[in-house]
Amino acid sequence: MSVNLLPFHDWLVKLRRHFHQFPELAYQEEKTAAKICEVLSSLDVPFQSNIGKTGIVAKLTAANPGQIIAFRADMDALKIEEANDLPYKSQHPGLMHACGHDGHITIGLGIIRNLIEQGWRETGKGEMVFIFQPAEEGGAGAKAMIDSGVFDSMPVDAIFAGHFHPEYPTGDVSIAHGTSNAAADSFRITLKGKGGHGAHPYQCKDVILIGAYLITQMQALVSREISALDSVVITIGRFHAGTASNIIPEEAVLDGTIRTLTEEIRQQTFRRIRELLNGIELAYGIFADLHIFDGYPVLNNHPELAKHAQACADTILGQSHVHAERPRMGAEDFAYFCQRWRGMMMGIGCHDPAKGFQHGLHSPHFDLDERALDAAVSVFSLMLTAYNTSSLWE
Repeated sequence: MSVNLLPFHDWLVKLRRHFHQFPELAYQEEKTAAKICEVLSSLDVPFQSNIGKTGIVAKLTAANPGQIIAFRADMDALKIEEANDLPYKSQHPGLMHACGHDGHITIGLGIIRNLIEQGWRETGKGEMVFIFQPAEEGGAGAKAMIDSGVFDSMPVDAIFAGHFHPEYPTGDVSIAHGTSNAAADSFRITLKGKGGHGAHPYQCKDVILIGAYLITQMQALVSREISALDSVVITIGRFHAGTASNIIPEEAVLDGTIRTLTEEIRQQTFRRIRELLNGIELAYGIFADLHIFDGYPVLNNHPELAKHAQACADTILGQSHVHAERPRMGAEDFAYFCQRWRGMMMGIGCHDPAKGFQHGLHSPHFDLDERALDAAVSVFSLMLTAYNTSSLWE
């Protein structure tokens, strides 16, 4: 579709490219935060900085009373060496905005500018809180900002967020009416056996063989003990053991992740992995230790907010460009905000329709069609302003 560009499209592009050039890891977003504060100051928007270490909370207040609503944008980048040859390529070696957070920040600032230029502060209702959050990529920055206490005196009625989904073209969005993202827990299994010479395995307790068997058994849990109508992913991302080709090691370490969409399946998966390890200890005469590290919770979109978002996106983009989204097994720490307040995250299409889908998130080749910034700013601006003026879901 043809995207209606905003009058300040060039400003959006310049801002996004600035953030793209200077990616920073979780809780290290100092240059990013400084630029956000600079832009907020130029727009005469009050803010608090250094929330949850590097986070920022800005406020827009209208002349008329109404609910407090919030918008969240994450700020951190990834440990990825950018493979794109672009004028605005990352200038920080080994770091890249490969998940679109540079665009998320820009959308947040773009919404603020759009509302100011529309005169919302003079004619609108309520208060808007803009949360620029650190450390989404594994650092639980949302939780850190909540734990700071900055929101304790803010009775937020609803919070919205967006995330680029490069599978969809620019001008399209996606909305999950219910569960949006999976819970993500990580685990470490340590197997301790008996080492020895590679030529005499009968004298040993081979933890590499046992670990390989364990991996296949865990996949059997997924395929044979979890209903096909439920979702669970168990992935082993690291299997470390041994020092030489002719030595059977004493110890093997397996690191993995578990993704689930319900607490019931989550706990069932934990329990069955523990039971598998108990059985392996008995069967092979080794010691097996399991440590589970709690990760992000399930992200559930509030149904009323999803309907509201659908109505607003239909109005701006047209119904044919608004897609029903199935739950994704990727995790999102926006879930912490959704546990505290009613929340909704929308997927933002960002590939050039003329080129088709090229590269996914977390790819060293990822880039976005910058017209998606305008589309997102327009949709979220209506989503936020209409919240206090109409019940579009009725």
